[in-house]
Amino acid sequence: MSSASNGRGPANGRDGHSRRKSQPRGAQKETHREPQGAQGTGATGNGTRGKSSGRSRKSATGFGASKPEALVADIVKALPKGDLSELYRFWSGDASSTVPSSLRKVREEVVEWMAEPDRVIARVGELGRRMGSIFDIILSAPRYESTFTDLIAAKEISYLSQYDLEASLAVLGRRGLLTEGRSRRAVANGMRSFAVPTDLGDTILRQRRAARRGIFDTFTLRGHLDRLYDDPARAARTSPNRVREMYKMYSNEPAAVARIERLPEGLRRLFEKVVLEFGGILPRSFFDRMETDLPHWNGRRWGKILEESLLGTVERLELGRYGINHGDETLIAFNEVSLAWLRRVAVPGDPDAPHDEASLGVDLVSNLSRFLAFIIDHNVRFTVRGEIFKTTEKRILQDLIPNPGRELERAEVLGFIYRFARHANLIESTGERTFALTREGRDWEPQELDQKLRALLDYILDEHDLGGEYYHQASMRRIFLRLVKRIEPHVWYDIMYLPFLARNNYLCSLDELAVDDYFAARSSHSQQAASEDLQRMAWNLVNWVRKRLYLLGFVDLGYDKSGRPVAMRLTRIGARLLGMVEPEVHTPGIGSLVVTPDFEIVLFPTGDDSALNHDLDRFCDRERDGHLRHFRVTDKSVHRGLVEGMGLSRMTATLEENARTPVPQNVLYSIRDWAVQAGLLFLEKSLIVIGQNPDELARLANDPGVKPYIKGVLDDGSVQLKSGTSHTRMRSLLRDLDFLIELK
Repeated sequence: MSSASNGRGPANGRDGHSRRKSQPRGAQKETHREPQGAQGTGATGNGTRGKSSGRSRKSATGFGASKPEALVADIVKALPKGDLSELYRFWSGDASSTVPSSLRKVREEVVEWMAEPDRVIARVGELGRRMGSIFDIILSAPRYESTFTDLIAAKEISYLSQYDLEASLAVLGRRGLLTEGRSRRAVANGMRSFAVPTDLGDTILRQRRAARRGIFDTFTLRGHLDRLYDDPARAARTSPNRVREMYKMYSNEPAAVARIERLPEGLRRLFEKVVLEFGGILPRSFFDRMETDLPHWNGRRWGKILEESLLGTVERLELGRYGINHGDETLIAFNEVSLAWLRRVAVPGDPDAPHDEASLGVDLVSNLSRFLAFIIDHNVRFTVRGEIFKTTEKRILQDLIPNPGRELERAEVLGFIYRFARHANLIESTGERTFALTREGRDWEPQELDQKLRALLDYILDEHDLGGEYYHQASMRRIFLRLVKRIEPHVWYDIMYLPFLARNNYLCSLDELAVDDYFAARSSHSQQAASEDLQRMAWNLVNWVRKRLYLLGFVDLGYDKSGRPVAMRLTRIGARLLGMVEPEVHTPGIGSLVVTPDFEIVLFPTGDDSALNHDLDRFCDRERDGHLRHFRVTDKSVHRGLVEGMGLSRMTATLEENARTPVPQNVLYSIRDWAVQAGLLFLEKSLIVIGQNPDELARLANDPGVKPYIKGVLDDGSVQLKSGTSHTRMRSLLRDLDFLIELK
C-alpha cells in the first residue's frame, strides 16, 4: 500500500508538516518541513564506490550520505559535477538539451524545476516499471525511507537481482530522486537505507491525491477539509484527529443548517433553492434561466463565502471524461450540507401531505401469473421479430388486473412482463412460432411471494430500457436502495430527496469507481458523446422510481392537486425486501376475509396482506380496489389458478384460514366442482391417479408420453402407474405433459 492511500500521507498521518528544530549554539539555523517527525536526509557523494566509515561514508550506489534534514536543494547541491548533465537533461524533459556551462545555473534551474508539481509528476511517471516500482516502495514507507534489506524483500520487485536493484538506486540518486538515509533503525543495525527528499515526497503525494480524489474533495466537506489541512503550514498546527473532530462538528445537521441561515440574504435564498431544486449542484447556464433576486452570477464572491462558511464552493467542473455532459462553472453545496438541508425539508407533513396517492401492491406479480397462465392455455404466436401479435395482446390485457396506476399504460405493463419472462427464461419459443412454458416457468408459481419480488427487483436494477446512461443509472439505483434503508416506511418523502442524494453520492465516488477509465475505453471504440447532464441523471433515476419501483409495489407515489408526482413512501413490501422488517407470521384470530354465498370475497386490511392478496389474485377476479378490496371466485378464475400451479387444497385453505366466519359450503363445493370440471386429477403416494372426470382420465391413459409409465387401468376412476418414480417426480412429469395434477 502506498502512503498516499491512507488519505494523510506517510505512515502516521503527518504529511510533511513544518517544525522548527533547535540548533546547537554557533550552528547555522534552518527551518525545514519534516515528515512524521523524522529527521530529513541529504546527499553528498562523488559517484565512486568504496567502504563506508562514519558520517562521510559513501554507498555502493554511487551517492553518499548527507547531513540530516536535507531537502531537494541540499541533494542537488551535493551531487558531483559528473552527475549534473544527466540530472539537467532528466528534469528538462529533453535528452538532447544543451547543459549550461555554469554549474551554479544548472543546480538553480534543476531546483526550480523540482519545485513544479506538474513537472515532478511527469518526470516520475517516465521512470519506467523498474525504477518507478522502487521509487513508489520507498515513497510509501514511513518517513519516505526504506532499508536495502526491505527493498530486497519487497514482492513488487522480487524479480530484480541485487545488481539490478543497486543500479536502479544509483540512477535514481543521480537524478535527485533519492538520497542515502540516516534513520535510527538503519544506523543501529548497520544497514543502508534510501529516502525520498521530504519536500519532493510531499509534492508527489499531494499531486497524486489531487488526481485521485479531486471529485471527492470538490463535492464533500470531508474532502474539502482534508485538502485544506494538507497544506504543511496548517498541518503543523492541526493534527489529523483534530481534523476528524472538526468534520464531525461541522457536518452534523444542526451545525450545517445554522451556517446556511447565517449566509447573506440573497446568497442564502439562492443556496436553499439550489439544494431543494437542483440537489445542491447549480451550473451557471441554469442560473441564467432561473428566477432569482440576485442580478448576476458572482461565482468568485460566492465561492469565497461558501468555502469560508464550510458550506460549498464554486468551481469550473469538466466532467466529460466521466461520461457526463457537463463543462461549466458550478455552484456546489457540499454533499453533507445538502443532506442536512434536505433532511430538514424532505418529509412532507400536514398541510404538505400529498393531495392524492397511488399504490399497486402485488399487482405486478399477480399479472405475471396471469400472463403465464394465458401462455399455458393458449397458442400465443409471435411475429418474425419476436413480438406478440397485437390482437393477442388485447386478449391478454383483458385477463390482467385493470389497475396500472397513473404512471404506466396497461400495454406498457404487459411489455415489461413479457421482457422479464423472456429474460428469466420462464417462456421459450417453439418450432411452430408459439410460446411454451419452460421448467423455470413451472417452478416460478410455487415460489413464495418474496422470492418472486426479489427476482423482479434484481431484473429492474439492471434494466436498460428506461433512458439515461445505463452505466451511471445502474450504479445510482444501487446507491438509491442503500439510502432507502435510512428512511422510515409509510412516511412520505419529497420524491427528489433520495434521487438527489443518490446522484451526489455517485458523483463523490467517480474517481474511486474509475468511471473515467470506463468511458476512456469506450470512447476509443465509439464516438458517442455524453448526453446525460447532472440534472437529467437525477430525473432519470426518478423515472426509474416511478416506472419500476412503483410498479413492483416497492414504493407508493403521492401527487399534488395538478396530478404531478411530488412524494414517495416506502411500502411494507419494500421494507421487507430490504430486510428492514420481518415478514408477518399468521396467527389464529380474527380473519381478514368475509366470504359471501354469492362468491364475493372482501379483504379487510389487517397489516401486511400482500401474500394473501397475491393468493386471492391467483384464483379470483379482482372487482374493486380501495380501502376494502373485493374479489369474486368463478369457474374461469379457478381454472386459471389450477393452470398457474395453485392446488385446490391451497385455494380452499386460503379462504378457510383467513375468513372471519365459516366459508359458505356452496362456495367450497363449487370450487371443488369447478376444479374437477377443469380436469384436476389426484396422485396418491401409491402412484394411483384418481379423477372424477372420465374424459380426462381417458386422455391420460391414451397419452403417448404417459403410456410408458402406466401399469394398468383399475376402473373408470383410477389408473395405476408403474413404481420406480417418486410421486413428486411423477407429478412434475405429468404437469409437463399439460395435466392438472395435485398430490393427495
